Amino acid sequence: MPADVTSRDGGRGPVRFAATAAAVLAVTAACGPGLPPRGVVTSEGVTPPSLPPSVSAEADAQVADPVRLRIPAIGVDAPVGPLEVDAHNVLPPPETNEGTGWWRGGPEPGERGPAVIVGHVDSYQGPAVFFRLSELEPGQEILVERADGSTAGFVVARLERHAKDAFPTETVYGDTAGAELRLVTCGGEFAEQDRRYLDNVIVYAHRSR
Repeated sequence: MPADVTSRDGGRGPVRFAATAAAVLAVTAACGPGLPPRGVVTSEGVTPPSLPPSVSAEADAQVADPVRLRIPAIGVDAPVGPLEVDAHNVLPPPETNEGTGWWRGGPEPGERGPAVIVGHVDSYQGPAVFFRLSELEPGQEILVERADGSTAGFVVARLERHAKDAFPTETVYGDTAGAELRLVTCGGEFAEQDRRYLDNVIVYAHRSR
């Protein structure tokens, strides 16, 4: 879906890519309201080897909605709210710079398939929730707290940065054998004329517990 995530600040169950591709095309639109540039993410994406076989690929059949995202390595401790695509099949950004948004049309974190959480990178007020997302490294932990008090743990597999007109839609939203997580924000160069970042930063993570 073109998704309007994530600044300048920015179906339940398994995702079936063939069924969702028309609605979920990419995270390509402007990341947020087009505010003055500040703290542009410039780190090139890193694509390290996949996680070792010891990482669990187990998945839960059905779990509660996510309510909080914690990433200790970069100091993220933020609420998670549901996001729905609009009439134009665009996933809007979270309403605040401090919170994150979960693509409700996909699986809940911990179910089979790629759960997708998006957040702003910055705003005219300063850094937003995913300002340091590009600093994550393979093996670092991501925790998603759910409405029933349970927590799903993930470990970072790799980071990538893609131009918005070359967003890896199938890789991000396509079905997977186990429970996975995608975190998406904006990055790269900020186009002053269009008031938007030109790239997306994507974190891929696998279920660890």
